[in-house]
Amino acid sequence: MVINTLKIRNFGKIHDRTLELSEGINVLYGENESGKTTIHTFLKSMLFGMARLRGKGARTDTYSTYEPWENPADYGGTIWFTQEGCEYRLTRNFERSHPVFELVRLTDGAVFTDEEEIAALLGEVSEAVYDNTVSVGQLKSVTGKDLVRELQNYMASYQGTGDTSLDLGRAAQMLKMSRKGFQVQAERRKKELQKEQEKLDAGMDLLEKEMTDLQTKRGRIDEKGQSLRLGENGGDVLLRHIREARKTKAMSILLFGILALLAAAAGLLIGDIRVRIAAGVLAVLLLTVGVIRSRSLEKEIRKRQKLRERWLAKNRKLRYDRSVSDAAIDDKRRSMESLQSARAEIEDLLRKPFPEEKEVEALNLAMETIGNLSGDMNRQVGQRLKNRTSEILSGITGGKYHDVLLDEDLKMSVNTSDRVIPLEKLSRGTLEQIYFSLRMAAGELFCGQEPFPVILDDIFGMYDEERLAGVLRWLYKEQKQIIISTCSKREMDVLEKEQIPFRGLLL
Repeated sequence: MVINTLKIRNFGKIHDRTLELSEGINVLYGENESGKTTIHTFLKSMLFGMARLRGKGARTDTYSTYEPWENPADYGGTIWFTQEGCEYRLTRNFERSHPVFELVRLTDGAVFTDEEEIAALLGEVSEAVYDNTVSVGQLKSVTGKDLVRELQNYMASYQGTGDTSLDLGRAAQMLKMSRKGFQVQAERRKKELQKEQEKLDAGMDLLEKEMTDLQTKRGRIDEKGQSLRLGENGGDVLLRHIREARKTKAMSILLFGILALLAAAAGLLIGDIRVRIAAGVLAVLLLTVGVIRSRSLEKEIRKRQKLRERWLAKNRKLRYDRSVSDAAIDDKRRSMESLQSARAEIEDLLRKPFPEEKEVEALNLAMETIGNLSGDMNRQVGQRLKNRTSEILSGITGGKYHDVLLDEDLKMSVNTSDRVIPLEKLSRGTLEQIYFSLRMAAGELFCGQEPFPVILDDIFGMYDEERLAGVLRWLYKEQKQIIISTCSKREMDVLEKEQIPFRGLLL
């Protein structure tokens, strides 16, 4: 890929600016705060888009940092580039409410509006790989000791990923923190389930007591039913007694009435007045006795009727009480079954491993893998990366350092013609040369067959003139497009002195 033209409409502090680039070495010269880093950010955002963060992070993300204050609706620009012999024009507008993406293949006029097309052109290289290979930022704030650690992690982390953001020690620590979090969650879940189990046990004990009380009450209802002869048709017995009393009453009235009539008739047939009087008295006595007998039977009937009504009322109440008691017992039994089912589910959950415990197992496996990786890093790093890094380092140092070494303990060193020197013993300038060599080697290995332009953002501050000349000679020999940003004219002076062609752009 060769970037031909950058047209920045509105991006950060830059407005309506066009930059024409060439193949080979391009030098963007400008004072501090002149927009060199803004141009590099614009180029990366055009190629990979601009992801927005959420929450508080959105206040300081790339979008907010470079969002123009004036005319923010026109937030973006256009780049023209050549890829595999075809000319392309890529236009973007990053404005959040109306984002625009358009890729035109100028060779045949094909228009693409799907960002997968640019990803395919970039060989599926991720933004992380781009940031950690061909786009090299300055290291002025990094101490020598920190740079040693950065180099060791950078070298160790590239196996199969192309992403130097992987710090093995930091990754292991993060895994431990994640594992601790899942362990706490699993323990909390277990305690919550056990607490719920205890609540269910208490509820079941209470239900058991209530069911026992209800069954006792039900037993007393059955006993009362037995006393009322619920099973022997006690109401029918009382009803039969009432009917018999009524029949006896009717027969008594009829009998005494007939006897009184016979006595009266006998007195009328006999002429003796005394006999008549006696017959009349007898008839009256018989009627009186009949009336008394009738009243006695009526009283007995009413008594038995009241007894039957009381029996019926008690019977109805007992049946109602029994129905209510049975319903209450059934309700408690269903509640008990529900609690037993819930408790069985909890027991099943407690027997099985929690999802958090599975995560802990996975994290343990990941930590074991990292441990194994750390224990045998020389095999894992990949000989190609080390070989190419060694070639580049030898080229830019004139053969002074010709081999990069990394032992099983991740201790990195370089080999000279007569001895092996650990990183800690090297000068800051040499460390930066190794850092540069690693980045260039990683870019070749992980950025596909079509090379990306190499972006160097003010990285030569710690280089002396000899080191700088060595790097620039190597870059020119590699025949890549190079974009160097600098706040010093030293790079251009060295290029002119070495008679290396370049294109200078003043910002």
